[in-house]
Amino acid sequence: MSLQNLEKTSDNILLIDSTVTENDLQNLKKTFKKIITFDIESDRKLIMKKIPHDVSDSLIDKSELKLIDSSCINLCQWYNENNGDKLLSYENINIGSLYRIEFYNFLIPILKKFLTIKKLDTIYPNSTFLCSSELSKICTELGINSSPFSTKSLDIELTWDKIQLNLTRSISLNLSKKNYNKIKDLSKLVGNLVVKTHSDSSLKNNFGFIEFDPIKYEKFFLESNNFKGNLHLYNRHRPIIHNMKSLKIIKKSKIIPFVSSKNSSKTTKLSIENSQKLLLENFHSFISNDKSLREFFKFDDIELWFFLKPYLIKIFENKLLDSLNEIEHAKNFLHNTKLKSVIILSECGFTEQIIIKLAKKLSIKIILLQHGIIIESPDAEKYNSIIAGVLPINSDYFFNWGKISSNYMIKQLFLKKIKTIGSPSLDNLLPNKSQKLTNSKNILILATGPRNHQSVGHHVQMWNYYESIIKSIYDAVSKNNLNLIIKRHPDLAETDFSPELYSYLKHAKIIKNESLSNLLTNSKIVISLGISSGVLESQIIDNPVITIPVDYDVFGTTEYILNSCQEIKIEDFSTTLNHLLKNPNSLNNLVRQGHESLMKNIDNLGFSSRILFETLEKL
Repeated sequence: MSLQNLEKTSDNILLIDSTVTENDLQNLKKTFKKIITFDIESDRKLIMKKIPHDVSDSLIDKSELKLIDSSCINLCQWYNENNGDKLLSYENINIGSLYRIEFYNFLIPILKKFLTIKKLDTIYPNSTFLCSSELSKICTELGINSSPFSTKSLDIELTWDKIQLNLTRSISLNLSKKNYNKIKDLSKLVGNLVVKTHSDSSLKNNFGFIEFDPIKYEKFFLESNNFKGNLHLYNRHRPIIHNMKSLKIIKKSKIIPFVSSKNSSKTTKLSIENSQKLLLENFHSFISNDKSLREFFKFDDIELWFFLKPYLIKIFENKLLDSLNEIEHAKNFLHNTKLKSVIILSECGFTEQIIIKLAKKLSIKIILLQHGIIIESPDAEKYNSIIAGVLPINSDYFFNWGKISSNYMIKQLFLKKIKTIGSPSLDNLLPNKSQKLTNSKNILILATGPRNHQSVGHHVQMWNYYESIIKSIYDAVSKNNLNLIIKRHPDLAETDFSPELYSYLKHAKIIKNESLSNLLTNSKIVISLGISSGVLESQIIDNPVITIPVDYDVFGTTEYILNSCQEIKIEDFSTTLNHLLKNPNSLNNLVRQGHESLMKNIDNLGFSSRILFETLEKL
């Protein structure tokens, strides 16, 4: 049924999502009185067309957003049901577990839609809902009277189906996995030609570094030249070399990029094909137990299984062959390098899960290196372990930054695994301190918004709130004749600014992919919206930092932020900025406050890369 053929009645309510087309929009105003949008994209489309509408997110409160997140954490572990650890495993690696983070992200907007439509049915019990295809399917699952106006479905695109490749400071590409693999193969070819790819067999102290960015860990890579042993880089989710800077860093370091043998992949092809057939048979046997999975896939007394089942089938089938190939690549890496230990940055990444399982079988020690701020809230424990992968549950050691993370890990009963080394990624920044400009007219915002890996990232009101904060800062900075630079989070999955905000910020510079360190040396004041590791990077270069707490930091703040800088409400920003600009001593006090916090909470500032290698030698 098309929108042109629908009669306008007081009982007809139109529910639309991002699949709504331009043709649909042309018929909305003359067809319906009440229109309700279900996501940020559809809301923005209707605003641009000046079509009056309601936003479904107004029905969801903060406690329900948290309920959605916690439910998704439970549901993304579906692979543990129905003897899944046996049926779905290859080389003792549960294939379903490898993409649990992606499935978690996929579930969030779906659960939000189920909860919202259930509420709408209570509010409008006598209405007929005219819906986009996906929303109509949800209505059917809930037994609600509805009719679809289109057959267009939402594409199944998981978090890692597209990969961001940063070529220069300002140029990046968003690539499909297929195209990314072509570039990754090219980077291997270049690596073979210009960098060392063979280890010294006389050295027995061998370590592997998994999914490390040479640019972010530049000082660490260069420090490797002082290490007596073989150091191997295993990057599967990111190219070994993606621009000239990464190439130069690797060439100057002792770290050896691992390049898989083509011959080994040919010999395992038949084995992989046979395993693929067997696992597909096992998977279809796994999902045939509808009774068990109906009971498992429940949310707020809503049964989700028959809605999710076709999606899960498609996802598993699409991911299976790539998963098997990656496991074989990892086996090849570990068998050829004879490692003593592997160093990972997370326990939950796709590559890292594979390495952990295989390393355990080969009695290779696993070291989890702290790479960012860890939220210490008790409410964040399941998120930290299952989604973020920042707890050393499967690791033998946890190399941490200092006091705050040590105390947190002790509370989590990981005392024996802790080794304090500092932050190798922060080592890069100290040389920039001497390059800092003293008379800058730039105000820098660390503008991390509501993240898509939590339900707040899909919530229209949260995004409007976030954009209103940026507008307020822009107004105050403009009144003082200063330049505003907005540094967005580089995450590909983060929602873009609205067209209206881009128009409003006509004199601001908006940056997504450029390195933060390049911006910090030319900033007078740094403003952080909520929690950001950029606060620590700013303080290393002696920038005065202000933080503005935000409602979308769902687990609250962290000790890394508390007492390290000035925290203010957005309502007080204009007054605070005017005061700081008129009182240089206040700016100096903020710099001193940040420096004292760093010295107290981050060990070995500037030389933690050396400490890391010294610690490895002693293991």
